[in-house]
Amino acid sequence: MKKELLAASLAVFALSGGAFSVEASEAPVYSLDGIVVTASRVPEKKMDSNADVSVVTSKEIAEKHYDDVSEAIRHVPGVTLAGYSASAQNYSTNQVYINGSSNVVVLVDGMRKNTNGITGASANLGQLVDMDSVDHIEVLKGSASTLYGSDAQGGVINIITKTPKEGVHTTLTMSFGNEDKEKYNLYNEGREGNVFWSVEAGKELMGDFKDGWGRRVINHLNAEHYNVKLGYDLGNDSDIVFNYGKYKSHYTRPDAGSNDKTADKGKKDDDSISLQYKAKINDRLSNRFSIYRNRTTFKDNYNLAGSWPTLWDMAMKTTGLSDQLIYTMDRHTMTGGVDWYKDEITRYHNISSYGTELAVPDGTHVSDTAFYLQDKIDVTDKWNVTPGVRFDHHSRFGNHTSPSLSVGYKQNENTNYYVNYKTFFVAPNLYQLYSPRYGRKDLDPQEGNTVEFGVNHRFSDSLSGTFNVYHTHAKNILTYDEAYRATNSGKTDVNGFNISLDKEFGPHWEAGIGYSYLHARAQDGKNINLDGTLPESTLHVGLSYKADRFDASLSGRGVMNRYGKKKYPEMRDYANYWVWDLAANYHFTKGATLFARLNNIFDQFYTDVGTSYGPDANPAYYQYWYSAPGRNFEVGLQYQF
Repeated sequence: MKKELLAASLAVFALSGGAFSVEASEAPVYSLDGIVVTASRVPEKKMDSNADVSVVTSKEIAEKHYDDVSEAIRHVPGVTLAGYSASAQNYSTNQVYINGSSNVVVLVDGMRKNTNGITGASANLGQLVDMDSVDHIEVLKGSASTLYGSDAQGGVINIITKTPKEGVHTTLTMSFGNEDKEKYNLYNEGREGNVFWSVEAGKELMGDFKDGWGRRVINHLNAEHYNVKLGYDLGNDSDIVFNYGKYKSHYTRPDAGSNDKTADKGKKDDDSISLQYKAKINDRLSNRFSIYRNRTTFKDNYNLAGSWPTLWDMAMKTTGLSDQLIYTMDRHTMTGGVDWYKDEITRYHNISSYGTELAVPDGTHVSDTAFYLQDKIDVTDKWNVTPGVRFDHHSRFGNHTSPSLSVGYKQNENTNYYVNYKTFFVAPNLYQLYSPRYGRKDLDPQEGNTVEFGVNHRFSDSLSGTFNVYHTHAKNILTYDEAYRATNSGKTDVNGFNISLDKEFGPHWEAGIGYSYLHARAQDGKNINLDGTLPESTLHVGLSYKADRFDASLSGRGVMNRYGKKKYPEMRDYANYWVWDLAANYHFTKGATLFARLNNIFDQFYTDVGTSYGPDANPAYYQYWYSAPGRNFEVGLQYQF
């Protein structure tokens, strides 16, 4: 721990500007000059944001050809993804953790995408595959319950979609790779007069893959998606936008981990619909009203009903609305609103190997109604304070109030410090409450608070950095026991920090580095580290090169000490590893790009999912091991007109 404290101290000193200075370059770094909205629900420079926010830009998405949102945020410091397969679209989607917590709110254009209860995951990030329509992704790390609700203990992921440009623009993409991988995608956007639109459709195929040891793992995917946005510009920064999205897939997975040769078949059928109205009422007052409905369905093990594997036939619907007002005065920015959503089970049938059917009555639901208000007060030109409060009425757990307080100090145009105190209240979801096999109706909400200190600093026009250190205290921890049944498990204290540096080396080269440290200590003697899913240390490095017709990027992710020194000593051989990925693009003529990806360059053998058993465990005894894919490649062609 002494080494980590020393690193944190050096990081604060360096980011405060007292360590050194660097030659300036012509182009500024986006990471601090760009505009973000997630931290305060108000557009502001990332430099001025009193929060730890990382941004994945459309430029990075285009250059690295990410398959889905989960892949795009994998290299964000503080984010951990637990992947069960070669694709996050097979079986359970990738579980996402921010600063050690799986209680994360996922938004698209500020509207909730969480499906709180169909599985243990908070949202199907792996099924958000319409990447051509994404402008950027903001990842807010740290509790944000006052603005975003009870399940924002770890943070918020806000996917901001593109605003269509004038005229009509089309992008066609197709790619092929090993593991029988094929991808086809069409994206069209345009604006004519006051009307604007975007349409996206795609299909993806994938077969079995080999892990880093060359072992073949069952993995088949046949997925397709469609997304339509239709908007009308009302003038004066006001518009109304309709969205419809559809995702369907058929997949095959191994029944009990990568070693199992029993093939389980499944299928998913999701859709979402929303309507959002934004109005600038006057120079001081603006309003945003949203109404949405998300529906998700999956049927797993349907080919083996009546035999050993369990049949899961589940469907869920989330309906919600929100209305937000922002009012600005000379030294005040007030944000207030109302949120309401209802999570509902529309079908839940669980048939065991013994033929016993366990079901949840259709229409079982929980709802939450909340009112929130915060005011960012510029006390002086340098100091600001932001008090906030959220009042929730949960249909099962009653009333709860979540206060917060943020204090910021902007030393100058290049340095901003902040200290935050935020409370959270996490209600058990439908899966945890009502799953006949794994749920428990007598659960209590998880409660606690987070204290954090951070600094955003620009060393020069070409070098910027952020540092954030946090402490989270939680009680009534919502977790799962050894029988995978939901339970409350005592108290815990989580300490950690995230640090990142971004540097431009002239017009052609850019580099970035990020480090995360996490230590979770349970006060009831239990380890909450989910059998090693959450590493103690993660190091991210990236290097990119750009010329007139060619660009390339190299990304590395180093995972260190995933398992404690005393627990699961047999897993120490798999506690540390590096994974390197390479992407390149050649723009050989106007509008046409040839691209290639090489993932896991050095064929590293590893798993993203914590387990207490090694890779040679016998799957007949449910000793799960989920291998990540070994070296794999993809080549493709993109044409824009």
